[in-house]
Amino acid sequence: MGLAFIIIGTDYFTWGSETTPRPMQCTNCGAVGNFRVKKGMRFITIFFVIPIFPVSGVNNLLECPNCKTRYQANA
Repeated sequence: MGLAFIIIGTDYFTWGSETTPRPMQCTNCGAVGNFRVKKGMRFITIFFVIPIFPVSGVNNLLECPNCKTRYQANA
C-alpha cells in the first residue's frame, strides 16, 4: 500500500497590466516610471502552484517596472 502526499500551501496570484497615467518614484530602487496596476488575491494551493480557493479579497497593487516591488494601492 503506497502513501500519497499532497503538499498544501498558499500563494499570491496577480493579474492585469495597465500602467499608471503619470510617472511615480519607487521607494525601494529610486526609479521613476509608469507603474503597472495589478489586482491580486491569496489562494490555498496544491504543490504551491495550483490555486484551489481564495483566502483573501481582491487587492489593488502598484508594481515598479524596474525592481518589481509591489505596493498596496489606495482604494
